[in-house]
Amino acid sequence: MTKTEEEDLPILVTGLSSKIYNAFRRKLIANNSDQFKLKLLEVTRKNADFNKNNFIKKNNLDSKRFNSTKFELFQDLIHHLKISEHQFSEINLFNELIELEILLENALYIKAKRKLNKIKKIAYEQCDFDLCCKIQRKAIEHRFFNYEKGENSFNEGIDELKEYISLAQNLNSYKVLSEQIAELHYQFLDKRVEDSIVLLNFNTHPLLQDVNDAKSVLAVYYYYRAKSLIHLGNNDFHEVKKYSMLAYRHLNENKSIYRDDFVLKFKALNNYLDSSMNLMETEPFERIHPIIEDLIKKNKHKFSSFNDAFITQANNCLVLNYLWIKKDFTRFSEIVNYILITYKDHKTMISPNFRIEILLCIARMYFINGDLKEANYYCKILTDEKTNPTSLIMSCGNILRVMIQHDLGDFQLISHLISTSKYFLKNNERLFNLERTFLNGLQKIKPYLSDSEKYLLFKELHNKMKTKIEVTADSILDKKIGILDWIESKT
Repeated sequence: MTKTEEEDLPILVTGLSSKIYNAFRRKLIANNSDQFKLKLLEVTRKNADFNKNNFIKKNNLDSKRFNSTKFELFQDLIHHLKISEHQFSEINLFNELIELEILLENALYIKAKRKLNKIKKIAYEQCDFDLCCKIQRKAIEHRFFNYEKGENSFNEGIDELKEYISLAQNLNSYKVLSEQIAELHYQFLDKRVEDSIVLLNFNTHPLLQDVNDAKSVLAVYYYYRAKSLIHLGNNDFHEVKKYSMLAYRHLNENKSIYRDDFVLKFKALNNYLDSSMNLMETEPFERIHPIIEDLIKKNKHKFSSFNDAFITQANNCLVLNYLWIKKDFTRFSEIVNYILITYKDHKTMISPNFRIEILLCIARMYFINGDLKEANYYCKILTDEKTNPTSLIMSCGNILRVMIQHDLGDFQLISHLISTSKYFLKNNERLFNLERTFLNGLQKIKPYLSDSEKYLLFKELHNKMKTKIEVTADSILDKKIGILDWIESKT
């Protein structure tokens, strides 16, 4: 995910919404900016990978002039982005804060009072209690409340600051806890993981004993999100659905014109649908996904590059998982090019879990359709990501690649892949009885055996695998790559 500074301008320019790009371009024209600066903006927008040397030659520039133009364009764009088009954005609030400081420094208390109350109202509704603390402290430091009517106004200002501090500490505690659990849960996603108690112990965390301990709208949301992620890490999908829907409904019931909850709502619905599909349910997707699509459509104009990457790839995963359950290769073939284009565009910003889940989804769809070379190509990319923290998907990728090689008839490579897969699974504490039984059973099936001998070995392997899946606490591996169906197809 590392990038050089050479890529900074293309990333910034191509990540702009059309509205912001056009506004910035008009601003350059209105200001009679350097013609090369405008040309560089336009060519970068059209093609982030444009040829620098060709641009220099075409415009009769030298390298020094090009670099200075590029630097100035980057700085102009950063300055432009400091002024947000969204009325209640964080940027605009900080600009209001600067104005408040100017008013306080110059003892313009009547205007300062209006400005202070405006910022506090917006920040409070946004649950930005850290900002509330900041401006309340500034008002106290400037002895602003001494100029208020009533002899207790200063003490009231202090009491108000204490309330903001308490709310900020409470919300920040829930945010940090939620992020800790989010990062940790990727290591599990399987009931069979022995040290899953590390994740489950968070259920006894003091902050997660009673939702009433969460003192603000967003603190309640993060309470539900933390609970859902604990259960997601343990594949308790019914519980994930419950808490994810509670989080979504809570935000819907506590809307504010000052607060943009789109990303938080998306995350809640994403986890709800992801869990539904891990339960092999399709009805929730057909009911809820149109709501997600509508949310994306209404909010896409204000996506940052980061949010665009996250939302697009998470949504692609939902669609691909649905098509996997439906075994709908026709629809898959219609959208796979779009998915690959957006994957390439967002690759440097996609979180590790989505990056390899998309690869697995594409590989397994090609696999069930018999496009083995395509399946193997994407599976190999997946299994080359040795350090990816999402162990479950990595395990699925390793085993699916063995299945693909068997169908390709490359038995010389299969033996090697089985060994490396066992090594990987063991090192990542994922070599459970189910996986070991499958790999050992497949290793027995040699190319020189007769069809009837292969049939009996596959029949034996199918019975063993089916029994183990029935008695194990988790069948997530079979749900992800369809091992039982594949073995049964051989019998």
